[in-house]
Amino acid sequence: MKAIRIHGANDVRISEMDQPKPGPGQVLLRVLATGICGTDVEIFDGVMAYFVRGMASYPVTPGHEWVGEVVECGEGVEGLHPGQRAVGECSVGCMACPTCLAGNYHQCPNRTETGILNRDGGFAEYILFPALFLHPISESVDPRAAALVEPTAIAYNGVKNADISPSDRLVIHGDGPIGLLVLQVAKAFGAQSIAMVGGTPARLDLARTLGADVTINALAEDVAAKLAEFGNGRMPNKAIEATGIPQAAATALTAIEPGGTVVLQGLFGGRLLDGFDLDQIVINDLSVKGALGSPGIWPDVIKMIEQGRVDPLAIVSHSLSLDQFEQGIGMVKNHEGIKLVVTQTETAS
Repeated sequence: MKAIRIHGANDVRISEMDQPKPGPGQVLLRVLATGICGTDVEIFDGVMAYFVRGMASYPVTPGHEWVGEVVECGEGVEGLHPGQRAVGECSVGCMACPTCLAGNYHQCPNRTETGILNRDGGFAEYILFPALFLHPISESVDPRAAALVEPTAIAYNGVKNADISPSDRLVIHGDGPIGLLVLQVAKAFGAQSIAMVGGTPARLDLARTLGADVTINALAEDVAAKLAEFGNGRMPNKAIEATGIPQAAATALTAIEPGGTVVLQGLFGGRLLDGFDLDQIVINDLSVKGALGSPGIWPDVIKMIEQGRVDPLAIVSHSLSLDQFEQGIGMVKNHEGIKLVVTQTETAS
């Protein structure tokens, strides 16, 4: 089978590998579509933290956003059958340690992470995966949308941690794929109003199409002033930060109503927030939470997509072939398009 193999920084090859055979509890799937994520770019560039710190090693087949069709099930697998479509989670816990048994398998000290940490991912013709972390998805969902269940689940986790309800006025910092999916999920949760802060006009235009009540270009406008103007003097009471930029986090923590909640989802890659006055958190009685991964919510997210309440396909700007993976990495680095998906069906274009 063909597989993308990253052997080190800027060293990517399309390799021929043996097609794996499922053992007990495992499923072999033919990959239909895989999304290119910023993490894939970091692995390609050699700067992803797990590889820098020696937690993970090259070569690796990347790709943690994927959908496949079941080809063969190993002994003991129930609820899945050949021909069925399924998506696989990123974090795969051991399911035996206290952390996993408490439901926090994304924090398992023995976990693997698909396409990232000691588990090959979806940029290949086939993938072998543990049945316990697979979830069926309807064939009515476009494969490109189905491949984006994982980032949609990330967005869902942020909205869930922010406890969004119809009484909330939300601001989303970040107009990238996660921020745009947060927007859709928050709309589905019934947020009273949603402001989107970003720096790319085309993405802000899409945010308005997807239902943002106001968009703010952080590179050209005073974010706090615009939020106050939109709220008739009131700041949002909920904020979700999805950029991984320290200054955006600082804005999220200051441009918010006293008593509000700030959820941080962006990973900052070791960049520090220097000079921030922590007293602002105390004085304004803020709740600040981190939201990592997407444990325990995949069935709910899949149902939301199948029902059309969230449409990940709306953020897909390009469909590429497996042979175009390196080209796709370059496009992401050059901020071309919004979300790129590698397809192994007739949807590639």
